[in-house]
Amino acid sequence: MSVRALLVLPLLLMLAAPAQAQTRTYCCNDSTGRRTCGDSLPQICYDRAYYEILGGRVVREVEAPLTPEQKARREVELRAQRAKVAKEAEARRRDQVLLDSYATVGELDRRRDRDIGNIEGEIRAARAREADLVAQNAQLEKQKPAKGAIPRTLSENIAVNASELEGIRQVIASKLREIEQLRASFDADRKRYVELTETPVVPHR
Repeated sequence: MSVRALLVLPLLLMLAAPAQAQTRTYCCNDSTGRRTCGDSLPQICYDRAYYEILGGRVVREVEAPLTPEQKARREVELRAQRAKVAKEAEARRRDQVLLDSYATVGELDRRRDRDIGNIEGEIRAARAREADLVAQNAQLEKQKPAKGAIPRTLSENIAVNASELEGIRQVIASKLREIEQLRASFDADRKRYVELTETPVVPHR
């Protein structure tokens, strides 16, 4: 071998080494645990977890495709996670609205008293109407004849009175429930507002 060939041969080996080192190999284990590898992904690895080897080391691992049951379970988990994130975002939004709506706890209390006071005013008006209807009903009852059929007009007036009386009592009951719900809502808002605004007490050392 000539001197020139001896000088060129190491250079060729050096150039070939990186090419060999960069060969990518795909491997997986079959159902018996036997490893199967190839320069491209072997067909047996299509529905299995596999890994890629480059330069003699594993550079990437790929999970096996999910089964239908695993896909369904994953979807349930993702929906639950999305719901949790949405709930947390809504809680943060409500907290910010609460802080933007009231400068102090006293302001929140005054808003509660004003809103409840408005409904209580509506209830007082409804109770006054209820009292009028009860009085009207008493007058209508007195007009009933002692004997014989009740006149048609009187019967219709009694029915109208009874219907309106039932309606006004339903309104009163609804307004009372509205006050209970409003109190509960303001109590929850007040508690949360205090939690968001109170300054933690740092113990003296």
